[in-house]
Amino acid sequence: MGAARPAELHLGQRPDEWAIACPVAHCLARPGAACSTPTGRRLTAGSHPSRLDAWLVQQHGVPAATPDGGNDAR
Repeated sequence: MGAARPAELHLGQRPDEWAIACPVAHCLARPGAACSTPTGRRLTAGSHPSRLDAWLVQQHGVPAATPDGGNDAR
């Protein structure tokens, strides 16, 4: 049956990061739309992680965590 949908999608609400366009070059998702794979299929997760990171930076001005889990925003 597939993975369970996040609670916010059950209510017809969109994830907050969908307020901005996706920065992934092959995605081209516009504000309000789900991200897609290079073949054009909709992502099951809804968004690329970099879209969430970009939204967080835009909202809070703090860079996202580095790959090692730290946050070296110096």
